[in-house]
Amino acid sequence: MNLHFFIASRMRSRGLSSLSNTIACISVAVSIAVIVIAVAISNGFKKEIASRVVGFSGEIVMTAPGADYLNDEYPLDANLSYRDNIEALDDVCALYDVAYKPGMIKTQENVYGVLFKGVDSLYSFEFFSESISSGRLPDFSGEKLSNEVMISERLARSTGYSVGDKMTVYFIGEQVRVRRFDIVGLYDIQLDDLDEKLIVADIRQIRRLNGWKGRESSCVEIFLESNSIMRSYYDRVLIDNQISRIIMERDKDLDAPVAVTLIDNIYPALFDWLGLLDLNVLVVLVLMIAVAGFNMISGLLIILFEKISMIGLLKALGMRTWAICRVFLVRGGGIVLKGMLYGNIFAVIVLLIQKYTHLISLDPRSYFVNYVPIELPLWQWGAINIIAFAINILIMIIPTLFISKVSPDRTIKVE
Repeated sequence: MNLHFFIASRMRSRGLSSLSNTIACISVAVSIAVIVIAVAISNGFKKEIASRVVGFSGEIVMTAPGADYLNDEYPLDANLSYRDNIEALDDVCALYDVAYKPGMIKTQENVYGVLFKGVDSLYSFEFFSESISSGRLPDFSGEKLSNEVMISERLARSTGYSVGDKMTVYFIGEQVRVRRFDIVGLYDIQLDDLDEKLIVADIRQIRRLNGWKGRESSCVEIFLESNSIMRSYYDRVLIDNQISRIIMERDKDLDAPVAVTLIDNIYPALFDWLGLLDLNVLVVLVLMIAVAGFNMISGLLIILFEKISMIGLLKALGMRTWAICRVFLVRGGGIVLKGMLYGNIFAVIVLLIQKYTHLISLDPRSYFVNYVPIELPLWQWGAINIIAFAINILIMIIPTLFISKVSPDRTIKVE
């Protein structure tokens, strides 16, 4: 057995030092538990909300220059000669043509503004299938225009519609046009600005209402690979630059100019709010490590004062100062590991309960989700523990500097 571990294992705390060690151990346990839970909750919010926003409009959107991606006046010809080049990029999953059209629903009591999102049969409904609360997904694969639509749960509650009803919609333009649609499904995504008024319909219906021909669309949504939900803004910028470079090299005689926009710029307030979560976690992390570090310094100082005669004896026997410091660092490290073990056990139990029972609920109007989401990759959990342990060991070097001031001739008599 290593000499430092042997001496440290034989050290017994008593009185004040024992109480101080217990307090330090509890402090470390509480700190690591709070950090792990805070990071898991932050990751959960970012993944849940980002995945819902991305599911609505992809991570990158191509539009006509100067046009909003929701516009119904300035179409983009989606029959682009370089589409295959963009789809061939490693991080790109698929490109989808989308057309939008605003409309109004009139009930006996109120008038509701709605927004139709037209998609075709090739569109990936995986996102909506996971959020469907009643009915089924619409079918746009037929040769004729489909009248099937899917509306949000919130819109259904406001208007009184349900699955199986026929919905009358008014489209205002140079002349008022009226269309009747069959409601085949309800979805619930809990993003007020999006799912409260969005209706999924056949893109052929929307193109006809907009007076567009061929593959003219409001925008082309670009979906990235599934692991991209947790990408940083800078990662998306790199992919955006690759797409922009392909567009710049287009044949100008074949393709009209195209503008590329990141999802971060379409919903800046939402992504800024997600960015604040990282800042909050950083503040929690710093405070918790500071508290744990302060208690470890106090506990180790008390141990040093209690064992001052042992320090003098070890010096008299020829042990170097740094070797003695390592003995007490091993002792302190044992306390830290013990506290981290208890803290991790508590954090994992809490996170598992919340993940599978959704015990803690939230108001979706304020937090966009109806429960506290949990997400903590194994590598991140390991990194938190390694970094926290390393910082605590570095902090404990401070009180061990006291050992260099201990003189054997003054302390070896003390006992």
